[in-house]
Amino acid sequence: MAIADAGGASAPDRGPGYRLAASGRERAEDDRLELLEQLFDPGSREWRHRVQPGWRCLEVGAGRGSMAAWLADRVGPTGRVVATDVDLTYLSRLEAANLEVRRHDILEDPLEVLEPGSYDVVCSRFTLFWLAGKQEAAIDRMVQCLRPGGWLLDEDGDWGLAGPADSSSPGSAPYDRVYGQGRWLEARGYDPLFGRKLPMLFERSGLQRIAHRATATVVPGGSPWGRWWATSLDAIRGWGLAAGDAAESTEQDHQAMVDSCLDPSVWFITQLLHACAGQRPDS
Repeated sequence: MAIADAGGASAPDRGPGYRLAASGRERAEDDRLELLEQLFDPGSREWRHRVQPGWRCLEVGAGRGSMAAWLADRVGPTGRVVATDVDLTYLSRLEAANLEVRRHDILEDPLEVLEPGSYDVVCSRFTLFWLAGKQEAAIDRMVQCLRPGGWLLDEDGDWGLAGPADSSSPGSAPYDRVYGQGRWLEARGYDPLFGRKLPMLFERSGLQRIAHRATATVVPGGSPWGRWWATSLDAIRGWGLAAGDAAESTEQDHQAMVDSCLDPSVWFITQLLHACAGQRPDS
């Protein structure tokens, strides 16, 4: 496995900011990403069913690398996978002869280092959401990486939906009060309903044969999803708030919301997970 850097790029302005970098919280982020893989890898593998032996694949925002490693196995020795992220803390431990790890910001770094126009498939998962206000630009650049006839695959969520399935449950009130059907995310600069916009954004980027599915489940607090969601809320809690907004998420309020996520008596509906695919025209 090779590791490379985009090179020459200054620190980019990522709008509200990349909140989940591992620096200073490596163990917590490793645990969070391990739960994410446990929860979402089965569906992601199914959504990448188009990938064939010998294909060239690009995984953008590869995180801990489980899907990049799966793609490398899927395309086999005649294929190639490039896995990118702005933080290589976990990707650097991957080992596969046909897998290259590259530090790259899809918005800011030159596309030339990724060999645009050469990939059979470009994938991402829970990456575009964090690029608040710049998702369409990121999609356009990912489309440029595709060969004619190649596929763009993405999975992102409607996070406003994530919350107690029964608001009359006693343990649901603290969560509902603090999270406010996604207003907690809006206060930090994010669009909690971003996932549902993927088909329209794909179409505007010139993709065809667009396919889409959306899924959600109901799970108890303290389940793997509840633990993953609690750690995700912890990771981004203070970012993007103006000084006058700090009271919106006091330590007591935030802990009450997290405690709800970990309470087995509170049943949650998960985010509505949108999976979208689109094909670059042949000409």
